[in-house]
Amino acid sequence: MFAYWAAVLGIAGMYTMYIAEIGFSKEEISFTVTMFILSALIGQNLFGYLADRYSCIKKILIFAFSIGIIGIIALIFFNQKWFVILSLSLLGLVVHGTVPLSEAWYIGVLRDNGDQNEFGKIRGIGSIGYGISGILLGLLLQYFGWSTYQWYILITFAILLLVISLIPESKRVTLYGRKEEGGKEHTENAEHTDNLRISFIEALKLTFKIKPLRSIVATVFIYSFVLKGIYSYLGVLVSDFGGGPLSLGFAYFFDASPEIVTFILTSRLLSRYRSKDLIFAAFIMQIIRLLLILVFNSPLAIIFLGTISGFAYGLLATAYKTYIYEVAPDKYKVSCLSLCESMIAFSGVISAPVFGLLIIKLGGYISIFIGLCIYVLLTLILVSERRKEKLQKKKIQQKEIQQKEEWKEKELCT
Repeated sequence: MFAYWAAVLGIAGMYTMYIAEIGFSKEEISFTVTMFILSALIGQNLFGYLADRYSCIKKILIFAFSIGIIGIIALIFFNQKWFVILSLSLLGLVVHGTVPLSEAWYIGVLRDNGDQNEFGKIRGIGSIGYGISGILLGLLLQYFGWSTYQWYILITFAILLLVISLIPESKRVTLYGRKEEGGKEHTENAEHTDNLRISFIEALKLTFKIKPLRSIVATVFIYSFVLKGIYSYLGVLVSDFGGGPLSLGFAYFFDASPEIVTFILTSRLLSRYRSKDLIFAAFIMQIIRLLLILVFNSPLAIIFLGTISGFAYGLLATAYKTYIYEVAPDKYKVSCLSLCESMIAFSGVISAPVFGLLIIKLGGYISIFIGLCIYVLLTLILVSERRKEKLQKKKIQQKEIQQKEEWKEKELCT
């Protein structure tokens, strides 16, 4: 996980600042970001299908990152803008498209060794790798220039391929379930996969019928829309605020570092507070973060306030999944969660051109302000819903009290 997320940072974290350095206009950056995110969405479905079809996640990961190395080599030797866009789109397909596969594979390997409960710690190590890689790459770019960028990501990809080759293939786990040694899949696996595909369509209908599901999907979509829109252009925004690659590297470090603590705290907080309360808290934290960035108007604000964003994301990521499991019918829980994950990915496809256009026309400062306004508006809606829920609870309690009094009166009369 450390090597995987260290490699991911090199591409996903720094490429916007890289293409700005080699002469891309903001319009061209916006188009490149949109292509990168769209290819990532395609990659998740493509590699997921291949994993289910052939049940060999390790080989698919090796194949994917080998393609990624070809894309990096192309970046080293070809500087034409159209070729850079094509190469980065290929890398987006590989880097973000393999995230579900890598996590499923690690869970499978841990299960083979009886350590399935350790995945949270392993994922936390990945966050550490992401943060440290940000600082290391930022230092290299700051003191040795952008000529080191392609070589850094080439080395991290090569190290990752070596690590993947050393870890055994999971004996039991595919993306949707498990298989026995020798490659024979359980028949219940195939049935489970079919159920997922059928119920996903039904879950889409349920989302529009059941108000709590409709509300949570819309809430998470808007949250991700703003967050992905800002983070897709974080390199551009840091530059607009006067920062360089080292500032960007530290921004990713402070954003990733709280994740381990947050996931531990969130499980405890859920035992004391409702999942909706934690979602509300995540919005409040993002509002505070964006407001302080606008007040201080400096790269240091983006760097250190990334910690707030890390905590907020940890709260939301756990809380909305818990809430879906609370309100979704038993038959559709997994499908509703998959639908929400798809909406999160889709929000990035929409937010990339929208925020790109805002940054081009209005600049980074106004773009962040618009993101802040969207969060404030949605938070006010959440506050209104919370008040309605309290009023409904009071009415229900009053009815229960009246019913008890009526029963007492009837008993006295008899």
